[in-house]
Amino acid sequence: MSRFVDVASITEIPEGESRAFEIGDRSIAVFHTADGWFAIDNLCPHMGAPLVDGHVENCIVTCPWHAWRFDIRDGSWCDNPRIKTDSFPVRIVDDRIQVAIANKTEPLPVEEIQVVGKPTGMTMKKPPETGSKTIAGDGPTFGDFQRLIHRMYYEKDVARGVSGTFLWLMEEIGELATALRSDDRENLAAEFADVFAWLATIANVAEVDLAAAVSKKYGQGCPGCGKLVCICPDSEKP
Repeated sequence: MSRFVDVASITEIPEGESRAFEIGDRSIAVFHTADGWFAIDNLCPHMGAPLVDGHVENCIVTCPWHAWRFDIRDGSWCDNPRIKTDSFPVRIVDDRIQVAIANKTEPLPVEEIQVVGKPTGMTMKKPPETGSKTIAGDGPTFGDFQRLIHRMYYEKDVARGVSGTFLWLMEEIGELATALRSDDRENLAAEFADVFAWLATIANVAEVDLAAAVSKKYGQGCPGCGKLVCICPDSEKP
């Protein structure tokens, strides 16, 4: 369910301009274009830049910090329209601009997050605070690392949501692509670690157990041919 909130008079936002409004705990940018009135989350899901300050052309707003582009009509990210930031219906009533805000629902408790794919129905619980610990030896397993990332960042990650977290993952993949073209091996290793960390992060937010998912799909060999050493044709995706 949603409720419309009165934010301003239509004269306060002339055509071609925009303004941001604090509604509850949300900052919402309202844009007035030749195509109508539109509202999206004011904070860019990448690094929190105010989208209200971005340049708007053909209903596309460009983030003023890192040039990420979003369609103000539905919040979709122009580089991957399947990913969206929040958008909000707008209506005009008696020369007043009203924005529809969804009623809040209770968030899933951090202390107990159901993990999809756990074969035994186990839950991922927030680890007790026992001080810092460095994972040594040959390094963590998938499960160890995902739990470590969950412990360090989950509360921030779940507040950002799947869409915002995916944008961060894509940013890290872009940095990895740059590192692959350089001769700095130390930085390259660090970028691989960052991508792996953000993959674990989005798995936590989406409630997917990486270890179980990897084991189920690849634990018995190539998903395509079923062999431990793939014999699928080179032209086909395994």
